[in-house]
Amino acid sequence: MEMKKNTAKVQIKQIADKLGVSSGTVSIVLNGRGDQMRISKMTQKRIQDMAKEMNYQPNIYARRLRKSAEEEAPYIIAIFWREEYLDDLLARFLKGLYHAIKNNDLNIELVLQPYDFGNLEKHHRFINSNHFNGAIVGGISNEDQQYLEQNEFDIPIVLIGRSTKKYNSVLIDYYDAGTNCANLFSMRNHKIVGLIGLSTKGKSVQLIELAFKETCKEKNILIDTNCISYCEERNFTSGYESAMKVLTNEKKPTAIFVMDGRNAFGVLKACKTVGLTVPKDIEILVFGENEYFSYSEPTITTIQQPMEQFAERSLNMILMSIKNKADNPMIQELSPIFNFRESCGGFIL
Repeated sequence: MEMKKNTAKVQIKQIADKLGVSSGTVSIVLNGRGDQMRISKMTQKRIQDMAKEMNYQPNIYARRLRKSAEEEAPYIIAIFWREEYLDDLLARFLKGLYHAIKNNDLNIELVLQPYDFGNLEKHHRFINSNHFNGAIVGGISNEDQQYLEQNEFDIPIVLIGRSTKKYNSVLIDYYDAGTNCANLFSMRNHKIVGLIGLSTKGKSVQLIELAFKETCKEKNILIDTNCISYCEERNFTSGYESAMKVLTNEKKPTAIFVMDGRNAFGVLKACKTVGLTVPKDIEILVFGENEYFSYSEPTITTIQQPMEQFAERSLNMILMSIKNKADNPMIQELSPIFNFRESCGGFIL
């Protein structure tokens, strides 16, 4: 009964009467259009604070599902996902969400909203309680994070792969992951290694690359500019072209770290083109998992983010924030997973 009282709907007019503003003003602000309609920041904050104090719950369910009065309305969770990663990475994340919802018999509706890297703010008017009960955001840029931290939202938000003091976050230690990749090459006695990176990258990829380079230097592994090439796209062709630049230099690496799984098969093709056998002549390690890596020739060694666990922890954080009205952000740091296959052996003890 108490939960029902806490979630009882409060009419926009009641909020307006409390604050001495018009119902239209309240509606505009709670729909996320305050800036667009040039309503002052102070007024927007007063309305948002009062709505929170009065446990205002917008009628998002009736518009979406037309549920009957007796039926329990679902929580509606938005997934804001970077357009470039609408691939197997998202598939694994959605699979993790599905199993978490199914296994716990949760009443949840998921809404997927792709966005362009660095342009999350274009979806500002949707990130509020009038549309969703919570949001999971993956693949953000530095600009996207700055936008989030400079604004206030009335729903719980979880960031994937980003550390922040303002929002919940689920991630791995990306610097440590890059260090482990370099340590693996060191233990396997590689003296010259290559890096196939990405020209467009978020903070997590930046940290992995930085740690890999710094640890290689500490371990006296050569990784000069001729051994580094950046892919413009996440596909076979870009992986092939970048790898060819590295493999046709005078000093050929004996191992390559590929920072995106979508470029991996192009790198394998480049090795074959220049007459190098994997793993006899050169070892390959890839950041990111793909089901085909277990069936390719050779099979591909990877280090991956635990996306299914990311999904489960993210969902738990949002539900805890909704039910307990938690204001302090939660952080969950999980461990990356090595999958050792034919392209690169494991750590040597």
